Amino acid sequence: MLEYCVARSQRMQTRATVYVILFSLSAAYFLAWPIWRSQFLVEIWFTEAWNAYLQDAAAIGLAIYPPPESLIGNNYPPLSFYTVALLGKLSGTDHLFIGRMLSFVALGAIAVEIFVIVRLLTDKRLGGAIGSFWYLAIMARNSTVYVGTNDPQLAGLAIMGAALVYYIQLWKRQASPTPALLLMVASGFWKHNNVAVPLTAITWLYLNRSAYAYRGTLVSIAAIIAGLSFCHVLFGPHFVPNLLATRQYAWSNVVTNIGHLQWVAMAFVIWALWAFFDRKSESAKFTTLHVGLSFVTCVLQWFGHGVSGNAEFDLIFAVAIGIGATFDRMMVSPFAQWFGVERCRTLMVTALLLRLFLADRQETALLFLSPDFRNSLYTSERNVREQANEVRHMQGKTACLIKLVCRLAGKPFTVDEFKMDELVATGKAMPQDISALLESNGIRWIPKTVSTGAEANTSFLRWWRTVK
Repeated sequence: MLEYCVARSQRMQTRATVYVILFSLSAAYFLAWPIWRSQFLVEIWFTEAWNAYLQDAAAIGLAIYPPPESLIGNNYPPLSFYTVALLGKLSGTDHLFIGRMLSFVALGAIAVEIFVIVRLLTDKRLGGAIGSFWYLAIMARNSTVYVGTNDPQLAGLAIMGAALVYYIQLWKRQASPTPALLLMVASGFWKHNNVAVPLTAITWLYLNRSAYAYRGTLVSIAAIIAGLSFCHVLFGPHFVPNLLATRQYAWSNVVTNIGHLQWVAMAFVIWALWAFFDRKSESAKFTTLHVGLSFVTCVLQWFGHGVSGNAEFDLIFAVAIGIGATFDRMMVSPFAQWFGVERCRTLMVTALLLRLFLADRQETALLFLSPDFRNSLYTSERNVREQANEVRHMQGKTACLIKLVCRLAGKPFTVDEFKMDELVATGKAMPQDISALLESNGIRWIPKTVSTGAEANTSFLRWWRTVK
């Protein structure tokens, strides 16, 4: 009997090792594409150069919140701009590439935070490792325009994740969660739409009738008001109007984005089945609250025009924690009691891996297999440099659809096309009004005419047909 138990334990340990290796290799595989891509001077996402312009301004002490009547706007809080500006000054590196590196660092930090949170919730390690590596893989697979991009979203979520780790540690010790809540408030001044974590933390206090609930809420609100007031004094009267920028809201925007949830749907269903049957446990209750609020806030943000995959990041983070808890507490599921814990874990791992790989869009595979795919980035970078050289010699003001081109040409930031698009979308202006506005300000519009980003076809089947 003893020999059987030892052998069974060894088999379980071997399986566990295989599971972790498979997910870690998957994460490394999908990360290969954004890591390789990040070295190129191309436009990965349209906010990259927008952020870089504002980081440039912060670095030399210029205003980062323009007058509301100007042709540019900034609806982001200030911390990310000044942090990247400082890192650029210390390292002598272009802010564009500092932001990209920071995105990778933030992604790794979030993965570590998922591991720690799952361990705090379940007192086990394996599930945390599974959740962490699944998170890295699904983000590199699913959110390619944000991973390795000069955008503050991931770094803001990493700060929020650190605050959640701290919050759960304080909760476990029955200590005041106020320090963790204040860190969440600080994270909001890095990127303001990572809201599911603080909502979860505050709601959890009330659901558990914590003695710190009212105080934590009041201190958090006071900190938000104090932070906004300080920014108003520091940046002047344009700060709040910029944050409250014009934006169109409609159901059609939700419909446009909702299909993106297909990537996380498999993991969501696996977690939900476990959470239902283990609903009396603290880990199931906490992840249910966290995942539920993340889903609601994701959909609510999608009402806004121009909001895309970044609204989903809170949800992916929450589901990754849920996946880790599910793996560690699989034994409470009736499916595990019928078919065995290890069989259910194997099915879970298989389903998650298949969802990652069974899709026609395969950037990493094409990176290794297709010279044309690789060369497309070299071509895009060459196009950016050639267009920038042309724009550099143009007289007067210019505005580029690809802002990276105008920035490389040394031209100032003159037009934010997103702000112009929202004026049209909300009926505050007509397209001809925008054209007239540019003309009256003596601004020459430079449209996109050639490839300037990672725009090669990512269809594996299409590539396969060309080589057969």
